[in-house]
Amino acid sequence: MSIKHKNLLVFIAFLIILGIMQFTSPYIIGFDSYLHIKAADIIKNQGFIKEFPWAEHTILSNNYADIQLLFRIILIPFTFFSLDLGAKIASILFSAIAFAVFYWFLVGNKIKYSFFWTLLYLFTSASLMHRFTLTREMPLAIALIILTIYFLQKKRYLLLGLTSLIFALFYSGFVIQIFIILVYLLFERIFSKKFDYKIILYSLLGVFIGLIINPYFPNNIALLYTQIFKVNLISNLFNVEWKPWSLFDFIKNNILVFFYLAIPLFILIKDKKINKNKLFYLALALFFFAYTIISRRMHEYLVPFSILAAAFFLNSYFENFDRNKLKYHGNQRFPGHQKFSIFECIKILGILLLIIIASANFILLKKDIENNNFLHNYNDCADWMKNNIKKNSLIFNNAYAFPYLFFKNSDLRYTHGIDLTYSYLFDKNEFERYMEILQGTSKDASDYIIKDYNPDYVFSGKVKQDVQLFNYIVGHKENYKAVYEDEWCAVLEVGAKI
Repeated sequence: MSIKHKNLLVFIAFLIILGIMQFTSPYIIGFDSYLHIKAADIIKNQGFIKEFPWAEHTILSNNYADIQLLFRIILIPFTFFSLDLGAKIASILFSAIAFAVFYWFLVGNKIKYSFFWTLLYLFTSASLMHRFTLTREMPLAIALIILTIYFLQKKRYLLLGLTSLIFALFYSGFVIQIFIILVYLLFERIFSKKFDYKIILYSLLGVFIGLIINPYFPNNIALLYTQIFKVNLISNLFNVEWKPWSLFDFIKNNILVFFYLAIPLFILIKDKKINKNKLFYLALALFFFAYTIISRRMHEYLVPFSILAAAFFLNSYFENFDRNKLKYHGNQRFPGHQKFSIFECIKILGILLLIIIASANFILLKKDIENNNFLHNYNDCADWMKNNIKKNSLIFNNAYAFPYLFFKNSDLRYTHGIDLTYSYLFDKNEFERYMEILQGTSKDASDYIIKDYNPDYVFSGKVKQDVQLFNYIVGHKENYKAVYEDEWCAVLEVGAKI
Protein backbone atom coordinates (compact mmCIF):
# COMPACT_ATOMS: atom_id res chain seq x y z
CA MET A 1 0.00 0.00 0.00
CA SER A 2 1.34 3.45 -0.93
CA ILE A 3 2.18 6.07 1.69
CA LYS A 4 -0.60 8.31 0.36
CA HIS A 5 -3.18 5.56 0.85
CA LYS A 6 -1.87 4.88 4.36
CA ASN A 7 -2.14 8.58 5.23
CA LEU A 8 -5.69 8.64 3.92
CA LEU A 9 -6.65 5.56 5.92
CA VAL A 10 -5.16 7.06 9.09
CA PHE A 11 -7.11 10.27 8.49
CA ILE A 12 -10.34 8.30 8.03
CA ALA A 13 -9.61 6.22 11.15
CA PHE A 14 -9.24 9.34 13.24
CA LEU A 15 -12.37 10.87 11.73
CA ILE A 16 -14.26 7.81 13.00
CA ILE A 17 -12.64 7.80 16.45
CA LEU A 18 -13.12 11.54 16.93
CA GLY A 19 -16.67 11.33 15.62
CA ILE A 20 -17.49 8.73 18.27
CA MET A 21 -15.93 10.97 20.94
CA GLN A 22 -17.73 14.07 19.67
CA PHE A 23 -21.17 12.51 19.52
CA THR A 24 -21.09 11.15 23.05
CA SER A 25 -23.03 14.39 23.54
CA PRO A 26 -25.66 15.75 21.12
CA TYR A 27 -24.69 19.30 22.12
CA ILE A 28 -21.70 21.49 21.37
CA ILE A 29 -18.94 20.52 23.80
CA GLY A 30 -17.20 23.18 25.84
CA PHE A 31 -17.73 26.87 26.44
CA ASP A 32 -15.60 28.67 23.85
CA SER A 33 -16.87 26.42 21.06
CA TYR A 34 -20.13 28.38 21.16
CA LEU A 35 -18.24 31.66 20.92
CA HIS A 36 -16.06 30.68 17.96
CA ILE A 37 -18.80 29.27 15.73
CA LYS A 38 -21.05 32.27 16.47
CA ALA A 39 -18.24 34.74 15.74
CA ALA A 40 -17.67 32.99 12.40
CA ASP A 41 -21.39 33.26 11.64
CA ILE A 42 -21.36 37.00 12.38
CA ILE A 43 -18.41 37.52 10.01
CA LYS A 44 -20.26 35.54 7.34
CA ASN A 45 -23.32 37.78 7.69
CA GLN A 46 -21.78 41.15 8.58
CA GLY A 47 -18.20 41.05 7.34
CA PHE A 48 -15.28 42.01 9.56
CA ILE A 49 -16.86 43.74 12.53
CA LYS A 50 -15.18 46.90 13.83
CA GLU A 51 -16.56 46.75 17.37
CA PHE A 52 -17.48 44.11 19.91
CA PRO A 53 -20.44 45.54 21.85
CA TRP A 54 -21.57 42.14 23.16
CA ALA A 55 -19.17 42.15 26.13
CA GLU A 56 -19.63 45.76 27.20
CA HIS A 57 -17.59 45.87 30.39
CA THR A 58 -14.42 44.41 28.86
CA ILE A 59 -11.49 45.93 26.99
CA LEU A 60 -12.92 44.48 23.75
CA SER A 61 -15.87 46.87 23.81
CA ASN A 62 -13.81 49.96 22.99
CA ASN A 63 -10.69 48.56 21.32
CA TYR A 64 -11.63 45.48 19.33
CA ALA A 65 -9.34 43.45 17.09
CA ASP A 66 -9.70 39.84 16.01
CA ILE A 67 -6.37 38.13 16.66
CA GLN A 68 -7.86 34.76 15.65
CA LEU A 69 -9.23 36.06 12.38
CA LEU A 70 -8.08 33.23 10.12
CA PHE A 71 -9.56 30.64 12.47
CA ARG A 72 -12.95 32.37 12.26
CA ILE A 73 -12.69 32.46 8.46
CA ILE A 74 -11.87 28.75 8.34
CA LEU A 75 -14.98 28.12 10.45
CA ILE A 76 -17.30 30.01 8.08
CA PRO A 77 -18.05 27.02 5.76
CA PHE A 78 -19.27 25.09 8.80
CA THR A 79 -21.83 27.80 9.61
CA PHE A 80 -23.84 26.74 6.55
CA PHE A 81 -24.95 23.75 8.62
CA SER A 82 -26.87 24.45 11.79
CA LEU A 83 -24.34 26.10 14.08
CA ASP A 84 -24.54 23.19 16.52
CA LEU A 85 -23.77 20.59 13.86
CA GLY A 86 -21.23 22.81 12.13
CA ALA A 87 -19.23 23.26 15.34
CA LYS A 88 -19.13 19.49 15.89
CA ILE A 89 -18.10 18.69 12.31
CA ALA A 90 -15.37 21.35 12.44
CA SER A 91 -14.00 19.91 15.68
CA ILE A 92 -13.85 16.39 14.23
CA LEU A 93 -12.22 17.51 10.99
CA PHE A 94 -9.63 19.84 12.57
CA SER A 95 -8.57 17.22 15.11
CA ALA A 96 -8.34 14.49 12.46
CA ILE A 97 -6.08 16.77 10.41
CA ALA A 98 -3.80 17.25 13.44
CA PHE A 99 -3.38 13.50 13.96
CA ALA A 100 -2.97 12.80 10.25
CA VAL A 101 -0.18 15.41 10.06
CA PHE A 102 1.44 13.94 13.18
CA TYR A 103 1.38 10.46 11.63
CA TRP A 104 2.66 11.79 8.27
CA PHE A 105 5.54 13.50 10.07
CA LEU A 106 6.52 10.32 11.92
CA VAL A 107 6.44 8.28 8.70
CA GLY A 108 8.47 10.95 6.93
CA ASN A 109 11.12 10.59 9.64
CA LYS A 110 11.06 6.79 9.26
CA ILE A 111 9.74 6.27 12.77
CA LYS A 112 8.55 2.70 13.22
CA TYR A 113 5.04 2.00 14.48
CA SER A 114 3.92 5.53 13.60
CA PHE A 115 0.24 4.66 13.90
CA PHE A 116 0.76 3.32 17.42
CA TRP A 117 2.51 6.53 18.50
CA THR A 118 -0.26 8.63 16.92
CA LEU A 119 -2.98 6.68 18.73
CA LEU A 120 -1.02 7.06 21.95
CA TYR A 121 -0.99 10.82 21.39
CA LEU A 122 -4.77 10.92 21.35
CA PHE A 123 -5.35 8.54 24.24
CA THR A 124 -2.65 9.71 26.66
CA SER A 125 -5.07 11.57 28.93
CA ALA A 126 -8.81 12.17 29.20
CA SER A 127 -8.08 15.88 29.62
CA LEU A 128 -6.35 16.06 26.24
CA MET A 129 -9.06 13.95 24.62
CA HIS A 130 -11.57 16.49 25.91
CA ARG A 131 -9.58 19.31 24.36
CA PHE A 132 -9.80 17.57 21.00
CA THR A 133 -13.61 17.58 21.20
CA LEU A 134 -13.72 21.38 21.41
CA THR A 135 -14.12 23.68 18.43
CA ARG A 136 -10.87 25.51 19.04
CA GLU A 137 -7.61 26.45 17.37
CA MET A 138 -5.44 23.91 19.17
CA PRO A 139 -5.55 20.97 16.70
CA LEU A 140 -4.70 23.12 13.69
CA ALA A 141 -2.06 24.97 15.72
CA ILE A 142 -0.39 21.63 16.49
CA ALA A 143 -0.53 20.73 12.79
CA LEU A 144 1.12 24.06 11.90
CA ILE A 145 3.87 23.46 14.47
CA ILE A 146 4.56 19.97 13.06
CA LEU A 147 4.73 21.46 9.55
CA THR A 148 7.07 24.15 10.88
CA ILE A 149 9.48 21.49 12.18
CA TYR A 150 9.29 19.59 8.89
CA PHE A 151 10.13 22.73 6.88
CA LEU A 152 12.98 23.47 9.32
CA GLN A 153 14.42 20.01 8.74
CA LYS A 154 14.10 20.28 4.96
CA LYS A 155 15.27 23.91 4.79
CA ARG A 156 12.10 24.88 2.92
CA TYR A 157 12.42 28.58 3.67
CA LEU A 158 9.49 29.90 1.63
CA LEU A 159 7.11 27.33 3.08
CA LEU A 160 8.44 28.09 6.56
CA GLY A 161 7.72 31.78 6.02
CA LEU A 162 4.25 30.99 4.67
CA THR A 163 3.51 28.82 7.70
CA SER A 164 4.57 31.67 10.00
CA LEU A 165 2.35 34.09 8.09
CA ILE A 166 -0.65 31.76 8.41
CA PHE A 167 0.06 31.19 12.10
CA ALA A 168 0.21 34.93 12.84
CA LEU A 169 -3.21 35.41 11.25
CA PHE A 170 -4.57 32.28 12.87
CA TYR A 171 -3.76 32.39 16.56
CA SER A 172 -1.72 34.26 19.18
CA GLY A 173 0.07 30.95 19.84
CA PHE A 174 2.39 31.79 16.94
CA VAL A 175 4.81 32.93 19.67
CA ILE A 176 5.22 29.23 20.57
CA GLN A 177 6.12 28.54 16.94
CA ILE A 178 8.78 31.28 17.06
CA PHE A 179 10.13 29.83 20.31
CA ILE A 180 10.43 26.37 18.72
CA ILE A 181 12.24 27.86 15.72
CA LEU A 182 14.72 29.59 18.05
CA VAL A 183 15.36 26.34 19.94
CA TYR A 184 15.99 24.58 16.62
CA LEU A 185 18.44 27.32 15.60
CA LEU A 186 20.25 27.01 18.93
CA PHE A 187 20.80 23.26 18.55
CA GLU A 188 21.82 23.63 14.93
CA ARG A 189 24.40 26.16 16.04
CA ILE A 190 25.66 23.81 18.78
CA PHE A 191 25.89 20.71 16.58
CA SER A 192 26.89 22.13 13.19
CA LYS A 193 28.63 25.34 14.29
CA LYS A 194 26.56 27.18 11.68
CA PHE A 195 23.88 29.83 11.91
CA ASP A 196 21.27 29.60 9.18
CA TYR A 197 20.01 33.19 9.18
CA LYS A 198 17.41 32.36 6.49
CA ILE A 199 15.41 30.37 9.03
CA ILE A 200 14.84 33.30 11.35
CA LEU A 201 14.61 35.79 8.47
CA TYR A 202 11.81 33.99 6.65
CA SER A 203 10.00 33.13 9.89
CA LEU A 204 9.97 36.68 11.24
CA LEU A 205 9.11 38.06 7.82
CA GLY A 206 6.13 35.73 7.65
CA VAL A 207 4.95 36.80 11.11
CA PHE A 208 5.45 40.47 10.24
CA ILE A 209 3.43 40.20 7.03
CA GLY A 210 0.72 38.21 8.79
CA LEU A 211 0.33 40.89 11.45
CA ILE A 212 0.40 43.76 8.96
CA ILE A 213 -2.20 42.35 6.53
CA ASN A 214 -4.62 41.66 9.37
CA PRO A 215 -7.52 44.08 8.67
CA TYR A 216 -7.45 45.08 12.33
CA PHE A 217 -3.88 46.39 12.16
CA PRO A 218 -2.55 48.17 14.24
CA ASN A 219 -5.08 47.37 17.00
CA ASN A 220 -4.23 43.69 16.66
CA ILE A 221 -0.66 44.42 17.84
CA ALA A 222 -1.87 46.10 21.03
CA LEU A 223 -4.35 43.31 21.73
CA LEU A 224 -1.71 40.66 21.04
CA TYR A 225 0.54 42.27 23.63
CA THR A 226 -2.33 42.26 26.12
CA GLN A 227 -3.26 38.68 25.25
CA ILE A 228 0.28 37.33 25.59
CA PHE A 229 1.58 39.29 28.57
CA LYS A 230 -1.56 40.01 30.58
CA VAL A 231 -4.17 37.41 29.69
CA ASN A 232 -2.60 34.10 28.67
CA LEU A 233 1.02 33.05 28.47
CA ILE A 234 2.64 35.22 31.12
CA SER A 235 0.21 36.37 33.79
CA ASN A 236 -3.35 35.14 33.43
CA LEU A 237 -5.21 36.10 36.58
CA PHE A 238 -8.61 34.48 36.32
CA ASN A 239 -8.90 31.96 33.47
CA VAL A 240 -8.83 28.49 35.06
CA GLU A 241 -7.42 26.72 32.02
CA TRP A 242 -4.24 28.81 32.25
CA LYS A 243 -3.76 28.06 35.96
CA PRO A 244 -1.83 25.06 37.33
CA TRP A 245 -3.43 21.76 38.24
CA SER A 246 -3.43 20.55 41.82
CA LEU A 247 -0.67 18.04 42.50
CA PHE A 248 -3.12 15.14 42.27
CA ASP A 249 -4.62 16.34 38.97
CA PHE A 250 -1.16 17.03 37.55
CA ILE A 251 -0.07 13.46 38.27
CA LYS A 252 -3.37 11.99 37.08
CA ASN A 253 -3.25 13.79 33.74
CA ASN A 254 0.47 13.25 33.14
CA ILE A 255 1.09 9.77 34.51
CA LEU A 256 1.93 8.42 31.03
CA VAL A 257 3.99 11.50 30.21
CA PHE A 258 6.33 10.58 33.06
CA PHE A 259 7.03 7.29 31.26
CA TYR A 260 7.45 9.01 27.90
CA LEU A 261 10.07 11.34 29.38
CA ALA A 262 11.76 8.59 31.37
CA ILE A 263 12.48 6.63 28.17
CA PRO A 264 14.75 9.21 26.44
CA LEU A 265 16.37 10.23 29.72
CA PHE A 266 17.23 6.60 30.50
CA ILE A 267 18.60 6.02 26.98
CA LEU A 268 20.60 9.26 27.16
CA ILE A 269 22.22 8.22 30.44
CA LYS A 270 22.85 4.70 29.13
CA ASP A 271 24.29 5.60 25.73
CA LYS A 272 25.97 8.87 26.75
CA LYS A 273 25.47 10.25 23.26
CA ILE A 274 22.77 12.15 21.43
CA ASN A 275 22.14 13.77 18.06
CA LYS A 276 20.57 17.12 17.25
CA ASN A 277 17.04 15.87 16.48
CA LYS A 278 16.73 13.76 19.60
CA LEU A 279 17.99 16.58 21.83
CA PHE A 280 15.59 19.00 20.13
CA TYR A 281 12.49 16.93 20.95
CA LEU A 282 13.67 16.09 24.44
CA ALA A 283 14.45 19.73 25.24
CA LEU A 284 11.02 20.86 24.03
CA ALA A 285 9.30 18.07 25.97
CA LEU A 286 11.12 19.07 29.16
CA PHE A 287 10.35 22.74 28.60
CA PHE A 288 6.64 22.07 28.15
CA PHE A 289 6.70 19.73 31.15
CA ALA A 290 8.02 22.57 33.30
CA TYR A 291 5.51 24.99 31.77
CA THR A 292 2.64 22.55 32.39
CA ILE A 293 3.48 22.67 36.10
CA ILE A 294 2.68 26.39 35.91
CA SER A 295 -0.17 26.24 33.40
CA ARG A 296 -2.32 23.21 32.57
CA ARG A 297 -2.91 24.62 29.07
CA MET A 298 0.64 23.63 28.07
CA HIS A 299 -0.43 19.98 28.40
CA GLU A 300 -1.56 20.39 24.78
CA TYR A 301 2.09 20.79 23.70
CA LEU A 302 3.69 18.57 26.33
CA VAL A 303 1.99 15.37 25.15
CA PRO A 304 2.97 15.47 21.44
CA PHE A 305 6.56 16.50 22.15
CA SER A 306 7.06 13.92 24.90
CA ILE A 307 5.78 11.26 22.48
CA LEU A 308 8.08 12.54 19.72
CA ALA A 309 11.02 12.38 22.13
CA ALA A 310 10.19 8.80 23.14
CA ALA A 311 9.58 7.71 19.54
CA PHE A 312 12.84 9.15 18.20
CA PHE A 313 14.93 7.74 21.05
CA LEU A 314 13.42 4.25 20.78
CA ASN A 315 13.44 4.05 17.01
CA SER A 316 16.98 2.71 16.61
CA TYR A 317 16.18 -0.05 19.11
CA PHE A 318 13.07 -1.01 17.15
CA GLU A 319 15.09 -1.11 13.94
CA ASN A 320 17.70 -3.38 15.54
CA PHE A 321 15.01 -5.70 16.86
CA ASP A 322 13.46 -5.98 13.40
CA ARG A 323 16.84 -6.68 11.77
CA ASN A 324 17.57 -9.41 14.32
CA LYS A 325 14.11 -10.85 13.77
CA LEU A 326 14.79 -11.19 10.04
CA LYS A 327 18.12 -12.90 10.74
CA TYR A 328 16.47 -15.25 13.20
CA HIS A 329 13.71 -16.30 10.82
CA GLY A 330 16.27 -16.73 8.06
CA ASN A 331 18.27 -19.19 10.11
CA GLN A 332 17.78 -22.63 8.53
CA ARG A 333 18.72 -24.44 11.73
CA PHE A 334 15.20 -23.73 13.02
CA PRO A 335 12.87 -24.62 10.12
CA GLY A 336 9.24 -23.76 10.84
CA HIS A 337 10.04 -22.61 14.37
CA GLN A 338 7.44 -19.99 15.52
CA LYS A 339 8.90 -19.00 18.85
CA PHE A 340 7.97 -15.47 19.89
CA SER A 341 10.86 -13.17 20.65
CA ILE A 342 10.81 -10.98 23.74
CA PHE A 343 10.26 -8.01 21.49
CA GLU A 344 7.19 -9.56 19.89
CA CYS A 345 5.76 -10.10 23.38
CA ILE A 346 6.47 -6.45 24.16
CA LYS A 347 4.63 -5.40 20.99
CA ILE A 348 1.56 -7.41 21.98
CA LEU A 349 1.74 -6.01 25.50
CA GLY A 350 1.96 -2.49 24.06
CA ILE A 351 -1.18 -3.02 21.99
CA LEU A 352 -3.05 -4.41 25.00
CA LEU A 353 -1.94 -1.47 27.14
CA LEU A 354 -3.06 0.97 24.44
CA ILE A 355 -6.50 -0.66 24.37
CA ILE A 356 -6.75 -0.45 28.18
CA ILE A 357 -5.56 3.19 28.23
CA ALA A 358 -7.94 4.17 25.44
CA SER A 359 -10.91 2.46 27.08
CA ALA A 360 -10.22 3.95 30.53
CA ASN A 361 -9.71 7.47 29.21
CA PHE A 362 -12.78 7.22 26.98
CA ILE A 363 -14.87 6.43 30.06
CA LEU A 364 -13.28 9.37 31.90
CA LEU A 365 -13.89 11.60 28.87
CA LYS A 366 -17.57 10.70 28.78
CA LYS A 367 -17.94 11.52 32.49
CA ASP A 368 -16.06 14.78 32.03
CA ILE A 369 -18.37 15.83 29.21
CA GLU A 370 -21.47 14.88 31.21
CA ASN A 371 -20.29 16.81 34.27
CA ASN A 372 -19.21 20.00 32.50
CA ASN A 373 -21.42 20.28 29.43
CA PHE A 374 -24.45 22.06 30.86
CA LEU A 375 -24.81 25.37 29.01
CA HIS A 376 -27.45 23.90 26.68
CA ASN A 377 -29.75 23.71 29.73
CA TYR A 378 -30.09 27.49 29.44
CA ASN A 379 -31.83 27.10 26.10
CA ASP A 380 -35.34 27.99 27.32
CA CYS A 381 -34.07 31.04 29.20
CA ALA A 382 -32.14 32.20 26.14
CA ASP A 383 -35.16 31.65 23.89
CA TRP A 384 -37.37 33.67 26.24
CA MET A 385 -34.84 36.51 26.19
CA LYS A 386 -34.68 36.38 22.40
CA ASN A 387 -38.46 36.59 22.06
CA ASN A 388 -39.23 39.06 24.85
CA ILE A 389 -36.33 41.45 25.37
CA LYS A 390 -35.74 44.42 23.09
CA LYS A 391 -32.68 44.42 20.88
CA ASN A 392 -29.59 46.12 22.29
CA SER A 393 -30.76 45.70 25.89
CA LEU A 394 -27.97 45.20 28.44
CA ILE A 395 -27.89 41.92 30.40
CA PHE A 396 -25.89 41.54 33.60
CA ASN A 397 -24.36 38.06 33.58
CA ASN A 398 -21.76 35.82 35.12
CA ALA A 399 -18.98 35.63 32.50
CA TYR A 400 -19.03 31.83 32.14
CA ALA A 401 -22.54 32.00 30.62
CA PHE A 402 -21.58 34.55 27.97
CA PRO A 403 -20.56 32.16 25.15
CA TYR A 404 -23.93 30.41 25.18
CA LEU A 405 -26.02 33.58 25.60
CA PHE A 406 -24.06 35.23 22.78
CA PHE A 407 -24.47 32.10 20.65
CA LYS A 408 -28.23 32.13 21.15
CA ASN A 409 -28.80 35.85 20.83
CA SER A 410 -26.33 38.39 19.46
CA ASP A 411 -29.02 41.10 19.44
CA LEU A 412 -28.41 41.74 23.15
CA ARG A 413 -25.42 43.18 24.98
CA TYR A 414 -23.86 41.47 27.98
CA THR A 415 -21.76 42.90 30.78
CA HIS A 416 -19.01 40.26 30.95
CA GLY A 417 -17.55 37.62 28.66
CA ILE A 418 -14.62 36.01 26.82
CA ASP A 419 -12.17 36.14 29.75
CA LEU A 420 -12.48 37.65 33.23
CA THR A 421 -9.07 39.27 32.81
CA TYR A 422 -10.58 41.43 30.06
CA SER A 423 -13.05 42.81 32.60
CA TYR A 424 -10.30 43.32 35.19
CA LEU A 425 -8.25 45.32 32.69
CA PHE A 426 -11.34 47.35 31.72
CA ASP A 427 -11.97 48.71 35.25
CA LYS A 428 -10.15 47.18 38.22
CA ASN A 429 -12.35 48.69 40.95
CA GLU A 430 -15.58 47.81 39.19
CA PHE A 431 -14.28 44.30 38.61
CA GLU A 432 -13.41 43.79 42.27
CA ARG A 433 -16.96 44.72 43.22
CA TYR A 434 -18.23 42.30 40.57
CA MET A 435 -16.16 39.48 42.05
CA GLU A 436 -17.46 40.32 45.53
CA ILE A 437 -21.00 39.88 44.19
CA LEU A 438 -20.17 36.50 42.62
CA GLN A 439 -18.23 35.28 45.67
CA GLY A 440 -20.69 36.57 48.28
CA THR A 441 -18.12 38.77 50.04
CA SER A 442 -19.68 42.18 49.41
CA LYS A 443 -20.29 44.10 52.67
CA ASP A 444 -21.68 47.25 51.10
CA ALA A 445 -25.44 47.77 51.29
CA SER A 446 -25.47 49.44 47.87
CA ASP A 447 -26.68 47.49 44.85
CA TYR A 448 -23.61 47.55 42.62
CA ILE A 449 -25.31 45.62 39.85
CA ILE A 450 -27.36 48.75 39.31
CA LYS A 451 -24.78 51.37 40.34
CA ASP A 452 -21.94 50.01 38.19
CA TYR A 453 -23.83 48.52 35.26
CA ASN A 454 -27.37 49.89 35.15
CA PRO A 455 -28.57 46.83 33.18
CA ASP A 456 -32.00 46.17 31.77
CA TYR A 457 -32.07 42.54 32.93
CA VAL A 458 -30.03 40.08 34.97
CA PHE A 459 -29.42 36.50 33.88
CA SER A 460 -28.67 33.95 36.59
CA GLY A 461 -28.11 30.25 36.25
CA LYS A 462 -28.97 27.83 39.04
CA VAL A 463 -25.56 26.18 39.33
CA LYS A 464 -22.93 26.63 41.99
CA GLN A 465 -21.22 29.43 40.04
CA ASP A 466 -24.35 31.57 40.46
CA VAL A 467 -25.41 30.80 44.04
CA GLN A 468 -23.93 33.98 45.49
CA LEU A 469 -25.22 36.08 42.59
CA PHE A 470 -28.73 34.79 43.27
CA ASN A 471 -28.32 35.50 47.00
CA TYR A 472 -27.18 39.04 46.15
CA ILE A 473 -30.29 39.61 44.06
CA VAL A 474 -32.48 38.28 46.88
CA GLY A 475 -30.74 40.72 49.23
CA HIS A 476 -31.81 43.56 46.95
CA LYS A 477 -35.08 42.00 45.80
CA GLU A 478 -36.89 45.34 45.75
CA ASN A 479 -34.87 46.22 42.63
CA TYR A 480 -35.70 43.12 40.60
CA LYS A 481 -38.68 41.35 39.19
CA ALA A 482 -38.49 37.73 38.01
CA VAL A 483 -39.92 37.60 34.48
CA TYR A 484 -38.83 34.06 33.55
CA GLU A 485 -37.70 31.09 35.59
CA ASP A 486 -37.21 27.36 35.12
CA GLU A 487 -35.22 24.66 36.89
CA TRP A 488 -31.94 25.80 35.33
CA CYS A 489 -32.00 29.58 35.17
CA ALA A 490 -33.87 32.82 35.79
CA VAL A 491 -34.23 36.18 34.06
CA LEU A 492 -34.92 39.22 36.22
CA GLU A 493 -35.97 42.66 35.06
CA VAL A 494 -34.28 45.55 36.75
CA GLY A 495 -37.08 47.66 38.18
CA ALA A 496 -35.25 50.50 39.85
CA LYS A 497 -32.75 51.70 37.29
CA ILE A 498 -30.58 54.71 38.07
